[in-house]
Amino acid sequence: MSVLQKYTTQEAVNVDSSAIWDVQTVVTTTDTTTTHVNVSDYHILVIDTTATIDILFDNKATTNCNDSNDLKIPLGVTSMKIPKGLGNIIYLHWRRDGSNNATVRMVLC
Repeated sequence: MSVLQKYTTQEAVNVDSSAIWDVQTVVTTTDTTTTHVNVSDYHILVIDTTATIDILFDNKATTNCNDSNDLKIPLGVTSMKIPKGLGNIIYLHWRRDGSNNATVRMVLC
């Protein structure tokens, strides 16, 4: 049996729409400490990075990235949907990959 009312109408028909364009403060990492961002109120992540970073989404505020298991985002601009199936509270966790500092610019929509 299917779960009713799991998605909003826009999500159910796969429509990208947002009146929000929330530019985040630029961050330059000099170590591999994981940064945690609450993205619960957004649908799309646009990220621009100067080096490869590791990312993951979950519903915990303090999860640390894992070099061997998490998604690697290459340098440049990447856009992706925020996975809404994780619950009411969703966090993006990211950190630099390797020894190169990464400057990250992020827009949440």
